[in-house]
Amino acid sequence: MTTTLDRRSFLAAGLGLGASLALPRRALAADSLVVATFPGTWNEAHSKILAPYFRKRTGASVTQTIQLAHDQIAKLAAAGGKPPFDVAILDDPQVLDAIKQGLIVEYPTAKSPSFKELLPEYQDRWGPKISMQVIGIGYNPKRVKNPPTSWDALFDPKYKGRVGLTALNSQLGIAFLAELNRIKGGSLADFEPAFKALRAVLPNVGAIGANLGAYATLWQQEQIDIAPYNFNFVQTLKGRGVPVELAIPDTGAVGWRTSLHLVKDAVAPDLAVQYIDSHLVAEVQAQMQQAPYNVIPTNGKVALTGEITRSLGRTHAELAKIRTIDWEKLNPQRSALIERFNREIRV
Repeated sequence: MTTTLDRRSFLAAGLGLGASLALPRRALAADSLVVATFPGTWNEAHSKILAPYFRKRTGASVTQTIQLAHDQIAKLAAAGGKPPFDVAILDDPQVLDAIKQGLIVEYPTAKSPSFKELLPEYQDRWGPKISMQVIGIGYNPKRVKNPPTSWDALFDPKYKGRVGLTALNSQLGIAFLAELNRIKGGSLADFEPAFKALRAVLPNVGAIGANLGAYATLWQQEQIDIAPYNFNFVQTLKGRGVPVELAIPDTGAVGWRTSLHLVKDAVAPDLAVQYIDSHLVAEVQAQMQQAPYNVIPTNGKVALTGEITRSLGRTHAELAKIRTIDWEKLNPQRSALIERFNREIRV
């Protein structure tokens, strides 16, 4: 599901966002910008809300390259100082990777008038946090009549063959592993409790999604009834008529932040900052908060509404209590954890 665009061969992908085919990026008009976005909800919200706002604000065209965060890091690292896009969208753990590898630069807040409107916890010198993503227990309300209240529901024998998991190459997968490890008494130095729990739940597991696209298909085809899932993905599937709801377990919600970044050696750095700032504007965030996108706003002027208030929190202060993960400690272990998961669980 990943689509890549380089500066020498653009693929319009039906976006209608001013892409110019088969032209070298540096030969394009000065008022053009290439940006990374995530697939699914993010791509749609950026196409239908952010890109038109940015185009009206600047007169510039914008071309999207749809990539997951770890793919963006790989592309930028291999670019040799000629990055394939000007703006990166990353989750908390990949931000640390990008900083370590020198792939992004500090965000010029003086050139971004809306930055100061962000709540303090979302103001980051490496790039503003544009949303929070939260995981809980996804379930099919047609088959799971009572909303689950604990992760222990995954171990209930009545769900034999109906539990879903996703591979650890996804942010959802690694976050669930860390949370499962925490509630089972582990630590970031000891993941044995998590793997012991996963081995115990295996008899109930009907399928493991190789990636988030495959995972969504499992829900759409009703091959699974209960599984860890992401708030935004649940809302996207609900908007398409898929029977799925999200329950927050009694141990609390856990999540991470998503942010936009100015790429080092960007071809159009000034436009890149204006694009990022456009995402921070209250008007834009208020629109993205509406269904079917349900993007959690970070601008303090945007009051929470809709499904966010029903599922996650009624105020920004309540959302601020959502637990996060110490990615600085978890990141160095990620490759080993993925390898172990593939060897012991995903067989």
